[in-house]
Amino acid sequence: MSSWTVALAAAAWALAGPVAAAAVFATPPILRIRRARREPFPLRLVLIVLLIEIRSGRSVLAALRRAGERVAGWPELGRVARVAEISGPEAAIETAGPELRPVLAQLVRAHRSGASLDHTVRRLLEEDLAEERARNLARARTLPVRLMLPVTLLMLPGLVLLLYAPSIVRLFDDLTGALF
Repeated sequence: MSSWTVALAAAAWALAGPVAAAAVFATPPILRIRRARREPFPLRLVLIVLLIEIRSGRSVLAALRRAGERVAGWPELGRVARVAEISGPEAAIETAGPELRPVLAQLVRAHRSGASLDHTVRRLLEEDLAEERARNLARARTLPVRLMLPVTLLMLPGLVLLLYAPSIVRLFDDLTGALF
């Protein structure tokens, strides 16, 4: 192995080392940011439980109460179900948070008009799925832009060294006459 090969390998390690270290140390903050973006409450799970309860023949109030019992980790739903039982569904809309308010408003409107609660909850569930699908599609469309930096910093230098290093080593050996 010629000294040029050793020198070129040392230069490659000197260039790739800091880039790899930066990538390793930058990964945990990126993972923490992704964890913080998760949806904090299971609206889809609430809609599924409501759909099951309404299809089984329960009233809106009974379905809300059962959903409040079954969906752990969302105490607001149980409180809204209690308010709906005591003061009526219209009062429960005012006490609900911003995530649950549209669902309750649609349920009360469908109950008042005599529309099918089954179809109303199914439509709300389909809208929620469509919104998530649109968000995932938008994230997938930004993937090439997000991958540009890792590809440029981590893969491209290695590819360039892999392709051009043998030619450069041979060129230096030919120019120096293989003195080393």
